[in-house]
Amino acid sequence: MNLSKYGLSEKLLTVFDRLTDEQKIETSIQEYLVEDVLRIFTYYELEQYSYAKKLLLKKHRNNPYALFCYSRDIIVGRWPEAEPTIMTSPACAYLYSREVIKGRWPEAEPTIMNDDFWWNFYLSGVLGI
Repeated sequence: MNLSKYGLSEKLLTVFDRLTDEQKIETSIQEYLVEDVLRIFTYYELEQYSYAKKLLLKKHRNNPYALFCYSRDIIVGRWPEAEPTIMTSPACAYLYSREVIKGRWPEAEPTIMNDDFWWNFYLSGVLGI
C-alpha cells in the first residue's frame, strides 16, 4: 500500500482501521488539522458522508479557509451550507468563486469588492476584465 500518496502513517492507519466510519470522522475532525482531515477522508472514502459535512461545518463554522479547502479538495464542488461562512472572507470568496464555482459568484461580490487586492484578482481571474 502506497501511504506516501496520502501522507498517513502506519500508526494512524492501525488505530483508524479499528474504528467505525463515524468514529473515523469524529476523531479526524476533532484531533487533526484540516489538511490531515482531507487526506484521511480521501484514504477512507469518507468525503461524501453528510455526517462528516455537518461536523466539519460545526467545527469550522468561523473558519472560511477550512470550509473552502474542504469544498475544493474533498467535495470537489459547491457546498451551499458553508457558503455564508466562506463569503465572509474576501480571499476565500475569491478563491471559492475561481476554484470551486469556476465563475462569477454574485452573492459574494459585495464582500470581495470591499478589498481592493482581492477585487482586482476577481475582476481579472474570474470576470476576465
